[in-house]
This record gives sequence, structure tokens and C-alpha cells, in this order.
Amino acid sequence: MKKVYIILSATILTLAFVKCKPAAEDRFKMHENAKRISDSIARVIDQAMAEVAIQPKAPAADTAKKTK
Repeated sequence: MKKVYIILSATILTLAFVKCKPAAEDRFKMHENAKRISDSIARVIDQAMAEVAIQPKAPAADTAKKTK
């Protein structure tokens, strides 16, 4: 009798777990939203980094005379 209860409870938990997953359309929509948000965050970070980027200076002319 104990085995019957174990098998029934395992079956019920398995079915509940399988049935409670989001549908394929919902998963696709969730992945699209996650990608859109990720791209948006990346764009904001890139813009912020571009604002604070230090521009390289032009090389200074060497005014000291070299002696041989």
C-alpha cells in the first residue's frame, strides 16, 4: 500500500510540474522581452561609456634637440 501512495504522489507531482510550465508561446514572448531589455541595458551602458570616454591626445612635438 505504501508503494501505491509513493507512485501516486510521484505521478501527481510530475504531472503538476509538467502542466505548470509556461506554454511555448509564453516562453517565446518571455525570451523576446528579455532580449529587448538586455539590448536596452547594453545601449544605455554604451552611451554612458561614450560620454566619459577620454579622447587620446595628439602626440606632442619633440622640441628638445638631440645631440649625437
